[in-house]
Amino acid sequence: MNVQATEAVQERIARLGLTASEKRLESLTIAHPLVDDVVFAELAKALRVARQPTIVLPAQRFENLSRGRGWARKGRGDSAEWGERVQGGYRVGPGEWTVGGHDGFSRKGQDEWVVEHVKVGGETWTIAG
Repeated sequence: MNVQATEAVQERIARLGLTASEKRLESLTIAHPLVDDVVFAELAKALRVARQPTIVLPAQRFENLSRGRGWARKGRGDSAEWGERVQGGYRVGPGEWTVGGHDGFSRKGQDEWVVEHVKVGGETWTIAG
């Protein structure tokens, strides 16, 4: 990464009162000249950022146990949309997703995620929180 670009991004992060990890700094450096402060703040605050139209949400912690199972779902009943199982979680698009799982016995859990598209220049990125 360009040192001047990184310094400019760090100044913008400080000015907006945000924090960013080293990994997130890479994405913010790319987005810096292409987005306004509102979108920049959304990218910095998101729990997950993907520079593509889909994102991988993490699997629920109980599904990784010996008899565990898991799922990612948007909606309910017959109209539910299911996330695609991939290494490390579920690939999904925008919407309100529930990632759930159980250990095969009595422990169950689920996490709620809001996934949105963000325009960065001419590209569509995806954020989740």
